[in-house]
Amino acid sequence: MDLSKIEFGARMKTECFHFEEGYIFVSHGTYGEVPVKIRDKQKQLLDTMNDNTGKYFREVTPRMYMEAITAAAAFLGADPNNLVLVQNATSGVNTVLRAFPWKQGDEILTTTYTYKAVQNTCHRMSQLSIGCKVHQFEIRFPISDESELTKAMTSCLDQNPNIKLAILDHITSSTALVFPLKKMIEECRKRGVLVLVDGAHAPGQMEIHLEELRPDFYTGDFHKWMYTPRGCAFLWVHKDHQGWCTPLVTSNKYKEGFQMEFCEQGTRDDIPYFLIPEAIQFYKDVGGMDKINRYKRELLGPASAMLAERLQTRLLEIPDSMVAPGMRLVLLPEYQGYPKTVEGSEKLFLDLTHFHKTNTAIFCVQGELYIRLSVNIYNEMADYERLAEVLCQLPRKH
Repeated sequence: MDLSKIEFGARMKTECFHFEEGYIFVSHGTYGEVPVKIRDKQKQLLDTMNDNTGKYFREVTPRMYMEAITAAAAFLGADPNNLVLVQNATSGVNTVLRAFPWKQGDEILTTTYTYKAVQNTCHRMSQLSIGCKVHQFEIRFPISDESELTKAMTSCLDQNPNIKLAILDHITSSTALVFPLKKMIEECRKRGVLVLVDGAHAPGQMEIHLEELRPDFYTGDFHKWMYTPRGCAFLWVHKDHQGWCTPLVTSNKYKEGFQMEFCEQGTRDDIPYFLIPEAIQFYKDVGGMDKINRYKRELLGPASAMLAERLQTRLLEIPDSMVAPGMRLVLLPEYQGYPKTVEGSEKLFLDLTHFHKTNTAIFCVQGELYIRLSVNIYNEMADYERLAEVLCQLPRKH
């Protein structure tokens, strides 16, 4: 099958993916979706593992792990020696924070839209004996220029000189905001602050050249926008930190080298890692980043504008340079029974899933509820028109 000739949208969905019938799938960014071709390979590898476990874990696993590292490094513009695989970006963040050589008085910088699991990990670190204080720099909407983020960050750094590590998103999860990462890293460098990038949503959406970007640490998911099974992610660590940045699990390869310590973590299913080469090939075969992102943008713009018009609301106000290729937030009206709180967002998400068969992502941003639209190669405008029908039928407050 020549994947490059399959038209994006309904035909791509029918020929390359499989979904439960009757549902609206407009939240690709939450967990990603796995093409049938990759699913079949996953099942094949599972049989290979179970048919001869001794050979699989002792011979196949080390070989396929390094093959996956090689493919991932080429895709990410990384030196393979600086790259290891982890289950998800949360694991990558935890790895760095728990291994970090903290000293009394050291502090951490996050933002008001740092991913909840990452924020929780930072607060967990603050409760340990060393007691790292956690700061947040505020992100306020509307944003008229990306320099506003850099200024907010540098202001917080200058006011708190004990900050040793800044955790920056490449694309925020809850607000789909692309950070001016290169400039922000430069400003941290000037102040001697190390940078950990949470790039969970970036691989497959953004061009990434890790050896050029050169943060201190970068972690990102392959299972969100790169079509691997879950969980499959990477952690890039600058060579200066590889001596102390050890995995969360200490296992048989302790002190046998940076990559080997991450490679062998006891008996587990690493098949999602081993499918990185096949997933990258699928990504390229359907057209690659330029074609995929062009389709996403050409659908996301009209879809989000249509939904905002139908709801008589607006898009989250950010400059074009900060709009993610495949995600955008639309303000929701005030609905009966759904307060404009985190709890209200969760209740609305669950009710849309259970009663309206709609896979969505709802977030509370500055005291308002927003829906985060995702677009991928299997979506078409009809998906968002169905979503609009559902949202327009919900009873509003008067």
